[in-house]
Amino acid sequence: MKKAIAVVLIILSGQMFGQSKKVIDTKIFVNGVCGMCEERIEEALDIKGIKLADWDLDTKMCRIVYKQDLIKEQQIHEILASIGHDTKKAKAKQEDYENLHHCCHYKREE
Repeated sequence: MKKAIAVVLIILSGQMFGQSKKVIDTKIFVNGVCGMCEERIEEALDIKGIKLADWDLDTKMCRIVYKQDLIKEQQIHEILASIGHDTKKAKAKQEDYENLHHCCHYKREE
């Protein structure tokens, strides 16, 4: 009987921990102007913890589905800034922006 109770407790505790892995589906603004930007943005977000990254050229919005226990939203903004693309929460360093191909130079907000 004690073994049966122990097994049930182990199973239930495993289910509780499994529920804490929250998946977030969000959209963030990412500055860019062309198909090369789209490829760069989506490839940069092809990392552990991010299940989907789909950037739309017309709206400049990127739909991102990620596991909150593996990556935080601010980290996503910082990754995008590190490859030269401004977001609402992280601005690319001037050097990273200048390293973009000339056709990828979008108008930056002051």
